[in-house]
Amino acid sequence: MNARMYIYRFAFLHVKFNVSALFLPLFIANAFCQDQHFYLTTNTLVARPLAMGGAYVAVEDALAAGLYNPANAGGYRLERHARVQFFLNPLTPALAFSQRAAFFDKEEKSFARTLATLGLLVKGFTLRAGPFDLSALLGEQATSLALLPKAKWDNAAYWNNQYHVLALRMRLADRVSVGGSLGLYYLQPAGSSQRTWEVLASYGIALAPSHSVLLGVSYLAVPTREKSNQRDHPERIVDSSINLGLSYRPSPGTTVSFDLRNVVEEGRGMVRREPHLGFEHSLFSLLALRGGAFYKLEDEQAALSAGVGLFNLNWPRARATHMQYSHWAINYGVVAERIRAGQRRFIHVLTVAFRI
Repeated sequence: MNARMYIYRFAFLHVKFNVSALFLPLFIANAFCQDQHFYLTTNTLVARPLAMGGAYVAVEDALAAGLYNPANAGGYRLERHARVQFFLNPLTPALAFSQRAAFFDKEEKSFARTLATLGLLVKGFTLRAGPFDLSALLGEQATSLALLPKAKWDNAAYWNNQYHVLALRMRLADRVSVGGSLGLYYLQPAGSSQRTWEVLASYGIALAPSHSVLLGVSYLAVPTREKSNQRDHPERIVDSSINLGLSYRPSPGTTVSFDLRNVVEEGRGMVRREPHLGFEHSLFSLLALRGGAFYKLEDEQAALSAGVGLFNLNWPRARATHMQYSHWAINYGVVAERIRAGQRRFIHVLTVAFRI
């Protein structure tokens, strides 16, 4: 009886801790003066990475990993079987239909625009064949600080400021992967009514000394405009930058990650050897709690992040094969930072992506 009571008490304390941790993002947000709010809610994949402080160079993920390290794009290194997966985002086409004029920056309707709206349903896909993984990320929203919407569900700048990424990864062994990606970036220069496009290449390598440790190195190229680029903030990605990453899984469902951004002086932008730290802990395959921080060197200020993930779509297969990976259907993240004395800025991000 005593042993059973100890087990029940331990389980109760564990659940109590997890329920308390669920409200951690709310406590962090309420601790700041909520002066400025920005929202990224249109077809974006960066909710999970930003909630983890942006420390994602060495984190495995079906789609979002390709934005930070092509060597992790397409899936998980421990999977063997061939497969095709499509990721659907029902939220974006619903927004496009309800806010057609703002979304496409045009008042008139057209058959082509209707087809384009329906095409927004497909967020991306992954294809695995032998040692190769091919992944495509479609219609990712630019995260430049100059383009961040100040109203919820504001889509006015999305159509002319987005990008697509096609990535190919080759798994040389269970412990080594290399990858490269091509990004097609659309952007609308300030003062212009026409959008331009640019194609840029990125590269990466991932090393796994053990099943619980992953190392990553990536070279990322993003288009620049004036003094900013399409991923300058809150992602803190610098054009032509080399980034280092380390992730550690102390237990199933728990990840601790660390990134060091722009480790050489050749990159153009504001970040120089900037540290990023993040963690994730999943509960019962229904909820993931995330947090992180990074240090902004240009103004010597720390930024905090927090977020949650809902509904791990990989749970049945992961449990059957005793593997440690997840794909959360709904993800929310918030970045909180000081912009001046007594004032704060909050950047909210939402991702919806169901896998078939």
